[in-house]
Amino acid sequence: MEALYIIVQILSLIGLFAGLIMFWSAIHPQKQQKEQSFPLLSIIIPARNEAHRLPSLLTSLQAQKWKHFDVIVVDDGSVDHTYEIATTYGAKAVKSNPIGEMNPGKSNACAYGARHAKGEWLLFLDADVQLADQDSLSMILSTFNKQDGKGILSIQPYHRIIKPYENLSVIFNIIVLTGMNVFTIWKEKFKTAGSFGPCILCDKESYLATGGHEAAEESIMDDFALSDVFLEKDLAVTNYVGRGIINIRMYGEGWEQLIEGWTKNLAIASQSTHRVVMLLIQLWIFGVIMAVGALIVAFLTESYLAIGCSVICYLIYGAHVYFLARRAGNFRISVLFFYPLFVLFFTAIFLYSLYRTHVLHSVMWKGRKIKV
Repeated sequence: MEALYIIVQILSLIGLFAGLIMFWSAIHPQKQQKEQSFPLLSIIIPARNEAHRLPSLLTSLQAQKWKHFDVIVVDDGSVDHTYEIATTYGAKAVKSNPIGEMNPGKSNACAYGARHAKGEWLLFLDADVQLADQDSLSMILSTFNKQDGKGILSIQPYHRIIKPYENLSVIFNIIVLTGMNVFTIWKEKFKTAGSFGPCILCDKESYLATGGHEAAEESIMDDFALSDVFLEKDLAVTNYVGRGIINIRMYGEGWEQLIEGWTKNLAIASQSTHRVVMLLIQLWIFGVIMAVGALIVAFLTESYLAIGCSVICYLIYGAHVYFLARRAGNFRISVLFFYPLFVLFFTAIFLYSLYRTHVLHSVMWKGRKIKV
């Protein structure tokens, strides 16, 4: 029994080490050192039944110190007051129409909005995000300027938690960040897995040259497909963490929407993660299981030393999970103590996502059945 305890404890520590290097650093857009001038920016917001979310985003845009931009809200077949809300806040509202052979949906709405854009730079924002600071927009544009204003800059917003069930997204948020390959200890050595869909900035010239969302339309994950067409043209795709810059509240309508949303995203997105990073993620999750296992085995040995060491290791692992969680969102302290339950929920949804993707070949999102 003691030998089993030692093995299990070592495996949990290996998982902890894997977690340390899979999410080594969080890269944020930096504040500009001096005043800069930027081209006209067109902000494109695809929106389907987002009347209750749009006011927060549009208000945060109105509060920006840098104001050389226009806003286009693309109403993607809404049955609520999305269109009217957009115009109330001074945005240009347009009804989405199919482009060529494109199907209705976010990619088509983005492409349709781009056709109405006058700006040299295009910023695609999801309706459920909000800029966190009056200088957020200038910080994003300044960072894009550092890559010569070409290619894609994307940001994963900081997840704002309000209701307790929203903490169920904690492991998903950590995996979304680590699965991009660029926050590991190796950083630029791995090709980025994609871009973060809620906030994508690109220059219009590159967007048109690559075909933009029209070229990426065949994929359910438009953000990943869009980055692929840019990378094929040797254009830069950079990813950042949005804490202090841009916020998001995901799946605020209830846990059913949370399950539906993560089911849609998870299995397909994981296919782009580098195999080394994927191995680290798997070891990290396996380490959680071993941390719990070590605790159980320690109690079976009836050794106070083993029990004490296991409790300490369990809490260290929990502290690490919580540390990563706070990089992604304002997740609650309960994550530190009950992280195995959150990992179990993540695993269940991941398996369900595989079933929907590879057996049923379809997922549901906002009342639409999407083939995959």
